[in-house]
Amino acid sequence: MISNKNGFTLIEVLATLFLFSMITLIVVSPPSNMYYRLLLKSTAVEIKEALYLSQQLSLDECKSYCVELIGGNKFRIREHLVGGKVVLIQEFNKGISVSEESDGRISYTRAGETNYGKFVLVNEKGQKIDIDALIGTGKVRISDIY
Repeated sequence: MISNKNGFTLIEVLATLFLFSMITLIVVSPPSNMYYRLLLKSTAVEIKEALYLSQQLSLDECKSYCVELIGGNKFRIREHLVGGKVVLIQEFNKGISVSEESDGRISYTRAGETNYGKFVLVNEKGQKIDIDALIGTGKVRISDIY
């Protein structure tokens, strides 16, 4: 074998150019439609878990708890009383907002039951997803993105 001490081999140059172009492609390219769909779905799952937490707190502490959408870009879990303690406040990811057709609050009784409630989230592309809390059982259902 001949050792090349004065420069780079062709394979080293090609590998470096390939890696540089892949990194540039990832960093510079705008987010795809899939990114917005995943962001919408993950936010819906966060709210679903908040609803289950609210239900569990209602059962454990024998108090009414609710999940509220506030300010169009946040949600919170709190006691369903005037001046009740706030358990959690969380902001939505950027690009996610609440549709006007959403209910403002879904509350759970001391027995962990709820009336029907619906939250509708929208992303920057106008795609929507529904989060429904079903009557009585409090089961939470997330729709497909439409």
